[in-house]
Amino acid sequence: MRKLNVAIAGLGRVGSEFLSALLMVSSEAVRVVAVAEPREDLPSVKLAKERGIAYFRDARDMLLSLEDMIDVLFDLTGDALVRSDLHDIIMKTNNKKTIIVPEPVAFLIWSLLKKE
Repeated sequence: MRKLNVAIAGLGRVGSEFLSALLMVSSEAVRVVAVAEPREDLPSVKLAKERGIAYFRDARDMLLSLEDMIDVLFDLTGDALVRSDLHDIIMKTNNKKTIIVPEPVAFLIWSLLKKE
């Protein structure tokens, strides 16, 4: 069975809901390995830390540090500069493994995961 290591950049309103939904379905096949969020005092950051998920204040540092480990990076920052920087890092490091998923695709996945 293929295993996917997932990272989330941005744990604001959407990102925190997305993290919770992923943690509810997390399994051997899909594992949240890291999150990035500059506001360390958020409940979603606390939850990630409690679950043993690596925490970074900056998504760029997360990608540079864990590039070999991340299969899917959900960019939920809503920040065009961060988005551009993440793509630049992928190109400059010749990272052929990590896929950066934008907010609309994350929203689609979240809507399929959430329990009503």
